[in-house]
Amino acid sequence: MPSSAVILFAHGAREGEWARPFESVRDSLRSEGLRVELAYLEIMTPSLDDAARVLVAEGIEVVTVVPLFLAQGKHLKRQLPELVAALRRGNPRTEFRVTPALGDEPEVLSAITAWVTRAAR
Repeated sequence: MPSSAVILFAHGAREGEWARPFESVRDSLRSEGLRVELAYLEIMTPSLDDAARVLVAEGIEVVTVVPLFLAQGKHLKRQLPELVAALRRGNPRTEFRVTPALGDEPEVLSAITAWVTRAAR
């Protein structure tokens, strides 16, 4: 059993097909042997709390929350820290880490730039 896992954390939307790219990332990571759950801030399920509950019940010791957002807005500056603080209080034996937004990572921005360059040709 793995001692660490990832929660991919996305906003959520009313259209179910909106989640397909995130499900694809989750499934690809799982196929590489990584323990991964997908959670949503609102509208869709499971919530971050629900996804964390599954991992904690499995005995996961370290959970890395990866926000699938391009930028640090209200959701990542205010809401996510509050949600993670509650997870930490409720699950003191599990370490919860949070990565920056995807758009904060140079390799993601480079990939977007390369894609737009190809699309514009």
